[in-house]
Amino acid sequence: MPNGLGERPLRGAMLGTGSIAIHHMRAWQAIPGVQIVALANRTRERAVALGRQFAVDEAHIYADYRELLDKEKLDFVDVATAPAIHREQVLAAAQHGVIVLCQKPFATSLDEAREMIAACDRAGVRCVVHENWRWRRWFREIKQMLAQGVIGTPRYARFQVHNAAVLPRPDSSRPGQLTSQPYTAQMPRLILFEWGIHLLDVMRFLFGDIETVYARTSHVSPLVRGEDMAVLLLGFRSGLTGLVDISWGTYTPTDRDSPRGSIDPFVVEGDKGTIELTPTRDDDTLTIATAAGRESRPVHPGLSRADVYQESYLNTFSNFVQALRTGEPAENEAHDNLKVLLAAFAAYESAASGQVVRL
Repeated sequence: MPNGLGERPLRGAMLGTGSIAIHHMRAWQAIPGVQIVALANRTRERAVALGRQFAVDEAHIYADYRELLDKEKLDFVDVATAPAIHREQVLAAAQHGVIVLCQKPFATSLDEAREMIAACDRAGVRCVVHENWRWRRWFREIKQMLAQGVIGTPRYARFQVHNAAVLPRPDSSRPGQLTSQPYTAQMPRLILFEWGIHLLDVMRFLFGDIETVYARTSHVSPLVRGEDMAVLLLGFRSGLTGLVDISWGTYTPTDRDSPRGSIDPFVVEGDKGTIELTPTRDDDTLTIATAAGRESRPVHPGLSRADVYQESYLNTFSNFVQALRTGEPAENEAHDNLKVLLAAFAAYESAASGQVVRL
């Protein structure tokens, strides 16, 4: 592991200024001793508009990320572009000796991922994957409860999230997913790769390594190229069975179509109790049931969904910065995140073959 950078000020740049960029910039602005000094985006006007919000000098805003890397003196880059662009940008950053924080999903293939990791290793620079779902406060709390044995030994866990994120709307407007991330309409791998990978990472964070994957996928919406429904059955080394049941192609009753930033419906069953996360229109609830009784409470009291969503970015970046300063591993080093990618691509292999895939 490289030596730490200590407490000196850190200079970073953002590559990509799309819909999630504002969450990144707000988080960077909240971390003492870190400054985003440059931005790059193919549509430079978008980067200029973001730069004005966060006091980035227009002289340090570029249409070409290569020019940015050539001209700027940086400690790290925050790669916040579409997955198809990650490889070229990570390789370029490594060539310039710049540390990388790369948006999930890290790479569009396992070979790409390994190439990117190897390039960073050869250059002696850190490569960390930005995976903020595991940093949402409810998953940190569940992790702590599991460590304390609140529900005994976990045996079963389930994500079940269905909505109409890519389905046509009655007024012919663009659905939410295709408005916030238009590029996803043409992705050959969609819901599992672009979003389900969050849930796989959370499962692995909570329960350890995945050993087997069985998956079925389907395609409903005429507005997208890739699969918009997926069901995965996961076998964990610990003995736990996991189920990930997700859809962007389901017209749901209003009370199930949860707003952005709310919790994902999630259940963990142990041999001594159950933990359940339940989103509602008014609030998000954490319920714990054991032989001693049942307790239910708000999962983020006093904070809005927007606040706790933003908090996950701050927590992710704070862990990254701490790792850079100390030289210790970040929680989501690319070497480690590769195991999540393995599970995701195993799911596609399983869906194509109809067979269980062993990692």
